[in-house]
Amino acid sequence: MMLTRLQKLSAQLRGLSRSLLPSQCLLCACTLEGNLLCNSCQYDLPHVYGQTICRQCGIRNHSLSEFCGHCLHHPPAFSRSFIPFAYAYPLDNLIHKFKYRHHLASGKLLSQLLADYLKHYAQEHDDWQMPDVIVPAPMHWLRRWQRGFNQAEIVSQYVAHALELPLETRLIQRIHKTPAQKELTRTERQKNLRKAFKISEKKRDQIIGKRVAIIDDVVTTTATVRELSKLLISAGAKDVQVWALARTMEK
Repeated sequence: MMLTRLQKLSAQLRGLSRSLLPSQCLLCACTLEGNLLCNSCQYDLPHVYGQTICRQCGIRNHSLSEFCGHCLHHPPAFSRSFIPFAYAYPLDNLIHKFKYRHHLASGKLLSQLLADYLKHYAQEHDDWQMPDVIVPAPMHWLRRWQRGFNQAEIVSQYVAHALELPLETRLIQRIHKTPAQKELTRTERQKNLRKAFKISEKKRDQIIGKRVAIIDDVVTTTATVRELSKLLISAGAKDVQVWALARTMEK
């Protein structure tokens, strides 16, 4: 009873703070009442809804096939990608602020956008299969220490809570600190990540026969999620999906 009263009081205080302290849109800085993005800026985001995209990797597809040529000729271990945006202006600014300037409000907004997209898709499509567990793309401990956080883990925490799914942050470890992926070509990225990850032996039983969703911020060449999904499938996962905020559309 006491907990319920405290929860109600907390909700009332949050509502009061929103009314007394109006927020600003993170993109255009117009005044809002508790939201992080205005309707106009929401509309301007680079949504991929209604576009022809590859069912498997999420890249823009110019053919009538459900799959792009790369996925047809070199199919990844993951079965589907759910990525609501192209990595383009102004979403790329929000992601950059979140990752490199520790702007956690941008991270909260991005997490909300991904969670809302996934919930809407689940409600509107019969082919939706809810995973059993969410796994964030891991970061090497040194890079995490330098940045202060793993952005994929923060997004995963919000999405796991919104969709009421288990989150496992220690299932996969990044054991080698490799050069930053953004500085490499597609071929170099794939070589760069070989044997960069391992599954915790203590956690391995938690994915056998399970559906797993990998969460990352941006999918570029799919090198990271290909390596992670291959590792998960080889460890006994039944199916692997990729959930991300944005996808670069240049091959």
